[in-house]
This record gives sequence, C-alpha cells and structure tokens, in this order.
Amino acid sequence: MSNDDLDNKKKIVLNQIIDSYLIDGAPVGSKTLSNKSEEMASSSSLRNIMSQLEVMGLIYSPHVSSGRLPTEKGLRLYVDNLLAFQNSYNENDNLVLKDLHNAGQRGPKELLSEASVSLSGMSSHAGIVVVPKTEKDLKHIEFVRLSREKALVVLIDNNGSVENRIITIDEGTPDMTFEMAGNYLNSKINGQNIDELRTKINSDINKRKNEIDALAAGLINKGLAIWANDHSDSSLIIHGHDKLLDDVQAIEDLEKIKSLFSTLGNQELSIKLLEDIASASGVKIFIGSENKLFEGTGCSLIIAPIQTYEQKVFGALGVIGPKRMNYSKIISMVDYTSQIVSKLLNDEEI
Repeated sequence: MSNDDLDNKKKIVLNQIIDSYLIDGAPVGSKTLSNKSEEMASSSSLRNIMSQLEVMGLIYSPHVSSGRLPTEKGLRLYVDNLLAFQNSYNENDNLVLKDLHNAGQRGPKELLSEASVSLSGMSSHAGIVVVPKTEKDLKHIEFVRLSREKALVVLIDNNGSVENRIITIDEGTPDMTFEMAGNYLNSKINGQNIDELRTKINSDINKRKNEIDALAAGLINKGLAIWANDHSDSSLIIHGHDKLLDDVQAIEDLEKIKSLFSTLGNQELSIKLLEDIASASGVKIFIGSENKLFEGTGCSLIIAPIQTYEQKVFGALGVIGPKRMNYSKIISMVDYTSQIVSKLLNDEEI
C-alpha cells in the first residue's frame, strides 16, 4: 500500500493518530482528534474514517472501546512518506562534525566509537555501529622487551596501520629470543592474515621442534594468539543501551531487549544486516517485526551504510529506539552522520 491509496481525509487522520502516538505513546480517540481538528470534524465522521483505516490494517484498538494506535503497516506508510521528503540534518551539526573530525584524527576505531556516542546523544536512544570482521594481510611483526615479565608486540599490516599489544613473557627470556621470534615470523608472513599465519606457524613449529628455540616458539604463539583472541566475529559498537529501557514496564520486554543486544554481536546476523542495506542508497528503516531481530522488542532500527570511496559498503551505523521514536529527526541525523563518517574514513574533504 502507498500513500496514494488514501484520500486526503484518511491521510490527515492517520497522520494525526501517528503524530500523537509518537509524542506520548497513548491511544487516541475520535473526540480528541475532533478537538484538535482545524476543520472541526465531528466525532462521528472521524470514527467512520478511523474504522476504514482499521479495516485497511493501518491502525488498531489495543482494548475494547479505547482509542487507536498505528500498526507497523501504518507506521511504514508514514515513514515512507517521510523518506520521500527527507530534510537535511542541521541541529548542532557543527558540533557533531567537530567531534567526529577530532575522533577521526585518532584513527578509525575512535571515529566509529564517536559516531555511536554522537548518535546516542543526539537521538536519546541507542547508537549502533556494525563493521564485519576483516582480516588484514600482515607486513611486519616485531617484539620489544618492556620489562622482565612484559613485552610489546608490534603488528603492521599492508595498509601501514600499526597495532600494539602487551604480552607476558617468561622471566629470564634473553634479548636474542625477541629478535629470533621476529625474524622467524617475518620470514613466513608473505601477505597472510593472522589466522592463516597461525595455521602455518603451528604446523611448521611442530615439524621443526629441534630447530626452533622453545622460548622463541612460546613467544611466537603468544604474539599471534593475542591478536586472534582480540578479533571478535564482528565489531559491534553500541552506546546508550540504558536509554532503551527507560519506558520498559514488563519483565518479558526487558529480557527481549537484553537478548537483542546479545544477538546483535553474532557475526552471521551482522552480515545479514549489512546485506539488507547493501542495496540501499541511503537510510533504511526496520519497524518492529519487519526485521526478525527486533520482533517482540517494541524497537525499530534506522540505519545507513558506511561506504568506501568506491561506493562499497564498509559497515553501517544507526539508531535503535522504540517504535514511537522521532523518525523525521533521526532519519536525517543518521543520513548526515553516515555521510560524514564515510568521508572521514576515505580521507575526503567535508
């Protein structure tokens, strides 16, 4: 169903019911609508229109003789209309731009985290960033002693990105062991990622136990393991979890939302979410059970792709909130933030 399937009176009444729902979440009756109507429509006329909207599946009555609330189908019609007339976001956008730019100067991880924080702060809901697991090819690994019990492992990938991790070492490990471990690993790297390198090294060490110093082998395994354990199936950044719980009254709803955040960390679902928006040129909205991930939670997701300069989807960012969130404001906000983050990651001018 499209907005064109409704006559003007039905559009006005549906929008009034939805606007009221988005503000206070309560059912609205014909008498209330009549009092708000600029045309002073009678309660009986409005009841007739509301009955027709209910037959069309756009509104429903939660209780006998109560007012009406929009269905997910009705909200979808409302949101699609908003997307057709999407406005640019300009509320505090200079401040947001500054915070994102400063975070971007500290690196991609900080930028994505700041994007989640900004979205949560601007929307008063949960800000989410999803980036699938990516295995970068390695270029160089180095071990540096920090103390008798600690060493620094430095990893450089083919893009020139540098990551450092601290590992615990056996007390009394001689300095030459660090050089030996580094030289051995670098002779085997050959553009492989961590998982590929670990498989190859483990096999090689088992075959050449007599040739590889035991301390060096231990150092190598620790150095590779700390990265393998550090890379989860997907990078999920969420800020503002608690904001989704403000209006939760039933224990079962609370458990469903807790389950939602746990489920979001699943790599398979994260990839599915990215696949769902891969063909989208901009913002995409999932209202309630339109996405099985949010079924029964009373939540909706407004999300947009983070794209590379080649227009490929690198990840996604958005807002999770109640179905009665301020769609107009948040759609523009998510669209604006995704464009800025994409440009910053691609080193483009903003």
